[in-house]
Amino acid sequence: MFAKNPGYSRWTRCLQTTRCLPPCRVSATLNPHMRLLKFLSTPALLCLASATAFAQQYTIKNVVFDGKTPYSQSALEAASGLKPGATISKADLQAASQRLVDTGAFEDLSSSLDGPIKAITVIFKIKGVDPARLLTATFDNFVWFSPEELPAEVQKLVPLFDGTVPEAGNQTDSIVAALKKLLSGKGVDATVSFEPVAPSPTQPLRLAEFHVSKPSVRFHSLTLNGVTPPFSEPLNKLITAAAGRPYIEGLVPFSLNNAVLAVYKNAGYQASSITSLARKLTPASGLNADVDVTATVEPGDVYHLSKLEWAGSPIMSAEGFAADERLHPGDVASQKALLISLRKLETAYRNKGYMDVVVTATPQLDTTSHQVAFTINAVPGEQYKLHAVTPVGLSDAQQKDFIRAWKMQPGDVFDEGYASSFLTNNSAITSFNGYSARFKTVADPDAHTVDLLMTFSRDVK
Repeated sequence: MFAKNPGYSRWTRCLQTTRCLPPCRVSATLNPHMRLLKFLSTPALLCLASATAFAQQYTIKNVVFDGKTPYSQSALEAASGLKPGATISKADLQAASQRLVDTGAFEDLSSSLDGPIKAITVIFKIKGVDPARLLTATFDNFVWFSPEELPAEVQKLVPLFDGTVPEAGNQTDSIVAALKKLLSGKGVDATVSFEPVAPSPTQPLRLAEFHVSKPSVRFHSLTLNGVTPPFSEPLNKLITAAAGRPYIEGLVPFSLNNAVLAVYKNAGYQASSITSLARKLTPASGLNADVDVTATVEPGDVYHLSKLEWAGSPIMSAEGFAADERLHPGDVASQKALLISLRKLETAYRNKGYMDVVVTATPQLDTTSHQVAFTINAVPGEQYKLHAVTPVGLSDAQQKDFIRAWKMQPGDVFDEGYASSFLTNNSAITSFNGYSARFKTVADPDAHTVDLLMTFSRDVK
């Protein structure tokens, strides 16, 4: 879903002190995906003099982290495994450096020792990873903990967890292990999964989604307070449909928040929110965890659109987008109308082979005038090409007509619009009269190719 991080090469210093050993430098490759610190220079290792010197014990007076990161001193010390008063060898410092590298939280890191043996200062020179490489954590269905309680409990076990997760490194594995341990403390033998989730038109963040897949967490009942008559009918349908369905609470699409608030945002209540969320587990089998959910809806005020801003691109100009948009300045800021406009922009990219395009609309709310401006952004990703097309459900004669008429060949930029409009644009082919077609795409994100399966069927009269 996300582009692979190719890793990066950096330098780290060998351990050096003002006494005992002369300074030396060792070249190393730090790759958070490999989770391995490889020392490359055998001659340089000889500068450590002997295995005995490498094992020499020092007493830590201070641990210094030199560089800008979002993490506290205590969190960094805990992640490194070092603290004042403890003893350390050069091997221990190498291991501590590796622990920090493995988290994926640092773009650059080097370490050294400075001072006398009995009062050594450990110095880590660090550079935090680019914020663009951080995912926002979301916990979807951990109903045994409150939404406020769970992140704090995870942070106790994963020191560098601050609500975000590096996309590379072992931090996600550490969080999964912490969540399983926390659930075990509640008597729950759980299977916890992790998945990165790309932004969407209604959710502009890159997410790290943590989810309990065993036991199955389901709605038993849903009670919404504060619902007014204009919204009671659609929300009652939602409440009825929720029973027995998977319970999802986080930021991901189709969560409780998104499902309920979409009803309000479609009517312009852009600042609507859910408060006083309470969950209560009901007796259930070991395979299921059924939950009664009570929440209050705070609709806020109706917002009107002040601006829908798309800067334009070679795929769709600003003028072209404005001519086709469904939402205009002064209109009630309907999320439904906004999504129709965004879908047309997304389609324009997909018709040029950008199958991984992500289109988002970031709102800026003016709480005084109750107006909202949306800034639209499109991240196209890589361009895909057609690998193969397979028609299904055709007679021999229709197969021949298809081969003659089909113009998009393997190696061509994949045009999703061409597939969807094939029958309409070839209505003169009589053998297809009375037929409709649906298609399925299977994309290979590594090769950036698409396999297209087109299924033809006779229309039912």
